[in-house]
Amino acid sequence: MSRNVRRGILFNLDNTLASSAPALRGAFDRFAALCGAAPSHEVFAEIGGMSVPMSVALLKRRWSLPYTLGELQRRYLPLIDAAFLEIAPAPGAAATLETAFRNGWSVGVVTAITGARSRAWLARTKLANFVDIVVGGDEVVLGKPEPEPYRIALARSGCAPELSIAVEDSPVGAKSALAAGIRCYAVAPDGAVSVEWPDGVRLIERLDELLPELQRQRVRRAVGRR
Repeated sequence: MSRNVRRGILFNLDNTLASSAPALRGAFDRFAALCGAAPSHEVFAEIGGMSVPMSVALLKRRWSLPYTLGELQRRYLPLIDAAFLEIAPAPGAAATLETAFRNGWSVGVVTAITGARSRAWLARTKLANFVDIVVGGDEVVLGKPEPEPYRIALARSGCAPELSIAVEDSPVGAKSALAAGIRCYAVAPDGAVSVEWPDGVRLIERLDELLPELQRQRVRRAVGRR
């Protein structure tokens, strides 16, 4: 089946589609302990939305770590893999993805998490059937907040930026989407009033707050022949 659509909804994965914050904070704390560093909420928030290579480079500087970037990645990646085995979908994630898919939206995941890890999580949580494309952090040169991840997603999906929306959880991700010309929502359960969001970002508390918009102007799906 192919879908003759030009509008897309593009989701971040970490702490957006996935309720990952507690598990990833645990991985971050264990990584800090392995490195002999003191973890903090501020530093954990700072690496939000970053790929592992970008994260360990920042942590190496912040904590003045003597290890190479390769060594740090080899320490951190197994902890993240273990964390993803226990991460569940965010409230409303399944209903939101299915509604978007059934109503003709091209559904994508645009994340700093690797493509393989993202696809494995989507398969494990049975969300993969509602996702058309995945752009992982290992598939881009310039990650968020640069616009490249979202531009790649638009190119792969064939969607127009002015007809699409992004759903993020951090200012880093929101800046990436907006720089690609995509309207952006941000999941902020507590309102995140202390966070400096870019202009134009609309805050929501749950993904299923998007359902009314996703149900408007149903787009017909077309069965394509190969």
